[in-house]
Amino acid sequence: MAINIGDYFSLGSKNIFEVPAYQTETGTGGLLVILSVIVRNIYIIAAIILLIFIFIGGLGMILNAGNAEKQKQSSQTLSSAVTGFFILFASYWIIKLIELILGVQILSLTT
Repeated sequence: MAINIGDYFSLGSKNIFEVPAYQTETGTGGLLVILSVIVRNIYIIAAIILLIFIFIGGLGMILNAGNAEKQKQSSQTLSSAVTGFFILFASYWIIKLIELILGVQILSLTT
């Protein structure tokens, strides 16, 4: 018996820019759909930017070994990127808690 792990670990639709089909009594939920697409894409863009800053900070620390001032600046870049990661992580879980409490799908990845 084969198990397709893609069914269990899938992020939903293959197109990240696809608009979720929220249905309300009056048709589609306009503002909620727009908010969901914007928030999903902001998380993706922020994660890419954080990855770049972590790479730049780490590379700066390696290349500036011996220059205390530039190494301190690279260390600040790296610590700011890690702090940004924790803020991004916490905001994701806060939105998930809001979804759970209010019963509204904000970050729904399924259509």
